[in-house]
Amino acid sequence: MISSNKNNRKRLFKKIILFVLIFFGFIYWLYILLMPVKIISFVREGSRIYLFVEHFPVTNKGRIAWWLDNKELLIEKYDVPFIGSKYPWSVLIGEAGDGFQFLQHRASDNDLRCFDSLKPGANCIEKKWLLWISHFNQVDTRYTTDDSEYIQRGENAEIRRVDD
Repeated sequence: MISSNKNNRKRLFKKIILFVLIFFGFIYWLYILLMPVKIISFVREGSRIYLFVEHFPVTNKGRIAWWLDNKELLIEKYDVPFIGSKYPWSVLIGEAGDGFQFLQHRASDNDLRCFDSLKPGANCIEKKWLLWISHFNQVDTRYTTDDSEYIQRGENAEIRRVDD
């Protein structure tokens, strides 16, 4: 009888510990998921904009929604009035990672993007594109992620996934 009581208490204790771990794991996951996007750097080259960010949404839908929700703010903050115009433009949003670095000559620079417009030295960053928005054709906007493409045919049109 006494050993049965001990076993029940041990099982209950293990269940409580498991519940607490799952609960705090969920809270941490929710915290990471809901962190606001932080723009680390902005580079403009002609009609192409590069944004390097931290805490970008994980899902394709979340990434596109973030762009749509913040497009006007970015146009105003970074003085890029051509975004949203009928002329071709593109925005590449990449992971900030370790930021801009001074990178000497390497055997392969395919994984780097270096900007001549930045000060010499720390002007290269590793390419980890999260979302590529390109406006072409006067009305069409394409959203490209690492595994999918979406198109919006017109200013307020529905955004549809492009079938492979």
